[in-house]
Amino acid sequence: MTTSHPATGRRPRFHGGLVGAGAAACAVCCAAPLMTLLGIGVTGAAATAVTAALAGAVFAVVAAAATVAAVVVRRRRARAGACSTGAPGPVPVELGQRPDQPCGVEAGPATSSAGRT
Repeated sequence: MTTSHPATGRRPRFHGGLVGAGAAACAVCCAAPLMTLLGIGVTGAAATAVTAALAGAVFAVVAAAATVAAVVVRRRRARAGACSTGAPGPVPVELGQRPDQPCGVEAGPATSSAGRT
């Protein structure tokens, strides 16, 4: 703020009117773009933080669901194996016969390619 030397009987004049008018014009003209940029920056940061938080929460829910599913499947398999009705221990197996033919019945001529010319 500058003041001129007052003459005798005159009040001092302030020569800041032009600077003040320029500051007011700048504030009116540039306020919207500046606030927009600040809003975009703040909104972008907030959106990034919310996205990261939600992504972490979703990942935690998916990991918990996969863990619960694995435990349930493992328990069901263990329970099914404990209640199986199959014969325990070794099972007799006869070799040399096909299961669809009864004992003592021959299948017919052998079809090997060793005797063919």
